Amino acid sequence: MLVIVGGCTEAPEITRRLVPKPSTAASDVPDVPTASAAAPDRPAAATSSEKVDGRMLAAIVPAGGQGWFFKISGVEAAVVGQVEKFESLLKTLKIADGKPVWKTPEGWTEQGGSGMRAATFVIGDPAEKVECSVIALPNDAPASDEYILPNVNRWRGQLGLATQTLDEMKAGDDFHQFDLEDGTTITWVNLSGKVPAPPGSGASTAGRPAAPGNPSAAGPTLPPGHPPTGGGDSKPSVAGQGAPTSIPEMSFDVPDGWVSGSLKPFRKISWNIDQDGKTAEFYVSSLAAAGSDVALNVNRWRGQAGLKSLSKEELANEVKDISIGGESGSLIVISGEKQSIIGAIVVKGDTGWFFKLVGDPDVVSSEKDNVRAFLNSVKFR
Repeated sequence: MLVIVGGCTEAPEITRRLVPKPSTAASDVPDVPTASAAAPDRPAAATSSEKVDGRMLAAIVPAGGQGWFFKISGVEAAVVGQVEKFESLLKTLKIADGKPVWKTPEGWTEQGGSGMRAATFVIGDPAEKVECSVIALPNDAPASDEYILPNVNRWRGQLGLATQTLDEMKAGDDFHQFDLEDGTTITWVNLSGKVPAPPGSGASTAGRPAAPGNPSAAGPTLPPGHPPTGGGDSKPSVAGQGAPTSIPEMSFDVPDGWVSGSLKPFRKISWNIDQDGKTAEFYVSSLAAAGSDVALNVNRWRGQAGLKSLSKEELANEVKDISIGGESGSLIVISGEKQSIIGAIVVKGDTGWFFKLVGDPDVVSSEKDNVRAFLNSVKFR
């Protein structure tokens, strides 16, 4: 349960091999749910007062025990002209050493990995902010129907489209599958629906501007049913001197020395810890219960710490049971050479709660007792 819970323009003929780098992004909630995630019963709630015609191109590529996700999403006019290039990108893929190798489409600029992304392609004029993201997450069966169905239905929900069965998808014109020379089956969709109006488009209701952010970006997005998250920076304060000791969903005791941090996407609240120039941060985030798989999240965190993934059997010896706010949860300690993590995950109702300390190994190690005390003090409302 561990959670304890985007260069240079490449010529079309240059072949690049993807070498993912561990994520060090603060907001590391995955963009894709686990294979067992249930399809949403209804579209995600609108994030702005007005919506405009939108399009999404998204693909699932199984390779090396992971699901590789390629995705472009944005307003119709910005995305529709990329359908042919997106499909050509997928059809040039080769799987080598368990990772995709591709030819960068003409007009796309490839950038290195950052945060949750293994790579990002900036498409056309950077000012238009249209991107194709590449994200990889471990899974035992990324080519299975049980993995494909909830992911495609989640994407449909983001565009305000109704859920479908796999047979209904295959009978439509927006669902595609083909095999590479090595037999790898690629699934991709070309979906049309509604997306939040871009900032400054004038499409929002008077007095209510469109939601901030970049609706054309294809990075991590909130899955349907994800609780609202805060945004913007907040002025740090010292614990015990105005630092909050609660959020709407819970209260807690804040250890001495923890300084309030800025709010970032996906986070409910965060703190910074500084010990003679060595730093770490602790934060609380949430996700729909279906996206709170312990093994998936723990192995993702292990990757961030530079460690290899473990089997479920091996994880059973690493993940410890813990009670958080009266609910049964999971606790993991991950010790890396340059970065360590203490994480806990607990599911309450339809929400998975993530508590995570990440940073310098020495700081993380010295804060174990404080993390335990924080978790023990949590009281859900």
